[in-house]
Amino acid sequence: MSIAHTVKLHRALYMHAAITEAATAFADFASFFVHPDGNHYLVQISDIETDVEGDVVAEFCNFALANTAVRIKSAEA
Repeated sequence: MSIAHTVKLHRALYMHAAITEAATAFADFASFFVHPDGNHYLVQISDIETDVEGDVVAEFCNFALANTAVRIKSAEA
């Protein structure tokens, strides 16, 4: 059984580069397709590994948000 989710990440909170970096970091656990949709990025997450501990989708979103914060802080320095 293939597990899939779509998450909607607001552009005001998430940077595209940070999302794609998170997708690369989580590539061993799922497949990611990112595309813009108005004020959001839609991330289609499929082939989610079920044999890992934790919530891959939630951890991916947290990682992308943390990457965004790091990128913003670096840009301000």
